Amino acid sequence: MSKIFFIFSCLLLPALCFSQTTKEKTKPEDEFNIKKYKGEPGDRLIIEINRTAWLGAPSDIKIHWRSLGLNFAFMFDKPIGHSSFSFGYGIGIFSHNFHSNADFIYKLDSTNSKSVTTILQPKTTEYKTNSYNEKILEIPLEIRFRSKTDRKFKMEFGVKGGYVINDFRKIVDADGKLRVYNTKNINHFRYGVNFRIGFEQICLTACYYFSEVFQKDRGVNGLNMYSFGIAIIPY
Repeated sequence: MSKIFFIFSCLLLPALCFSQTTKEKTKPEDEFNIKKYKGEPGDRLIIEINRTAWLGAPSDIKIHWRSLGLNFAFMFDKPIGHSSFSFGYGIGIFSHNFHSNADFIYKLDSTNSKSVTTILQPKTTEYKTNSYNEKILEIPLEIRFRSKTDRKFKMEFGVKGGYVINDFRKIVDADGKLRVYNTKNINHFRYGVNFRIGFEQICLTACYYFSEVFQKDRGVNGLNMYSFGIAIIPY
């Protein structure tokens, strides 16, 4: 009897061990692994405070520290599968303020009275404020990365195109305040690239416009806008 029990135990023990091993191998993955889930849409409202400037301005044109700009963008965000990437698109308005010593001079062509060229020269009179301001209606397109961690790391690269819907020069001097709208020979179509990097609701941001400020050969050639600053992203 004891021999039969011993033989039966020897046959049953390997089967039990195999069954336990099989259960351990088929144990399901952790269902709470955040990397398995599709990312939540985010970064819908973007507010930027920027330092604005021109690249390629004449050497005697000096930029003032008050050259600040604001950018507001309302975005849609579409996560790409279960990855950390998403696609953003929307509409925005960028207010570019360029404070400097630049005076906008209209130069007539001696051979064609209808041809006017806009040139920049240092102002020769005293002033308190001398600025050129543009408002650009834009459509941004962005590829975004957001880490799937408790404290989100963010990085974004995109392009944007727009149209100058308003421009004016503001001068404050001893004679009072003056605004001059619709500067001649401005290039109203704008396009460029933008970049952001940071954590959570605060990012560093930069933008460069490949389009020039003036129409080709109708103003200062090779004059481009750029900006850099801080982006605040409430949600």
